[in-house]
Amino acid sequence: MIKRIYFLTSEIIPFAESHRLASFSKEIPIVFNERKYDFRVMMPKYSFISERRYILREVIRLREMSMQYRSEQITASVKSAFIPNTKVQVYFLEHPFYYHTTDTDLYPLAPEKNEQRNAVRFGYFAYAALTTLNYLRWKPEVIIVNDWQMSLIPLLMNADLLNKDYFEGVKVLQIVHSKSPQANFTNRDYAEVGLKNYARRSQIAAERNVIATAFPYCQHVLFINKNDDLFGAYLNDPVYSSLIQRDKRKFSVYECKEESTEEWQNLANEIIRLVEQI
Repeated sequence: MIKRIYFLTSEIIPFAESHRLASFSKEIPIVFNERKYDFRVMMPKYSFISERRYILREVIRLREMSMQYRSEQITASVKSAFIPNTKVQVYFLEHPFYYHTTDTDLYPLAPEKNEQRNAVRFGYFAYAALTTLNYLRWKPEVIIVNDWQMSLIPLLMNADLLNKDYFEGVKVLQIVHSKSPQANFTNRDYAEVGLKNYARRSQIAAERNVIATAFPYCQHVLFINKNDDLFGAYLNDPVYSSLIQRDKRKFSVYECKEESTEEWQNLANEIIRLVEQI
């Protein structure tokens, strides 16, 4: 039975919220925590998140993590807090430039500075989130990556930039919550974060979409429909349709009818079924 799950997301209520991903990223960890899973959560520490209000504390083991990113040696740091009124602990990855943003523009489409490009910001998150595991001395059985922001993670796990052997046997469940132009990364974006091989393999612009690029490196992909046909939008898009058609069994859809305790329990049951299956 799967027990160790690493849950990576870019927003969680009440710390940061731009769309429905934030409520999902709050409620699902609560359910898994109640069910006694070893379920660990990480998100970026955006500059607007109040350390005093949410009582963020240093994690001694994660205070000075040494890692190389974009040809630079970086000392990364992580703090932690609990989702208010719950027992769910959240790790917050810090960086003075990458996550210096406003609560109304989490993912700038045309940023003025290179450090604010989404590929660079979430490339850093991918490196640090995976490096964190070594410092925690904890190996998950499944990594859940949420939406396009986390889709560089399975690519990085299969590159030669980190200890590839460490991730041997670790499964990836990709959960798709939106269809956004921010998911379109350029060849330059991939090269910038060290994934030059993916840039070279991209023959047409369509193949550079990060969610589509990540599909082959995930064991399963779950689409969350909520009062819309998100999966249909992907299926009707030539960027994704051929990839989905190649292995239909790898893709599934959950119809989220409402945001209620019962619905979150049902959705958690589906996620458990999938992680046990992969």
